Amino acid sequence: MSPDHPAHVAAFIGEVFGGPKTYTESHGGHREMVMHHLGKHLTEEQRRRWINLLADAADAVGLPGDPEFRSAFMAYVEWGSRLARMNSNLGETCDPETEPMPAWGWGVPGGPYKASGK
Repeated sequence: MSPDHPAHVAAFIGEVFGGPKTYTESHGGHREMVMHHLGKHLTEEQRRRWINLLADAADAVGLPGDPEFRSAFMAYVEWGSRLARMNSNLGETCDPETEPMPAWGWGVPGGPYKASGK
């Protein structure tokens, strides 16, 4: 993992949850994020560790702890980490479809996010 990875993740998650479009403007957006995971062959153990680290970080920065918010937040993290793991097992030469940057939304049908601009 590159030393810049934590900052890239923070920019991505910040943008998904309605913050500035730093990830898209500086790192190329959703497609580029997917491209960075190709061929990494993430394991289920690594994915679960990632989930735990994000939950700990949410506590450390004081994100709301109420059950509705935390359940929705963790559902997004769970969903996203499973996609990252799936993408990591694609070949490095795979060219993923261009998808818009996901944007957080409460209870959006079809998943815990909605495509930006739609």
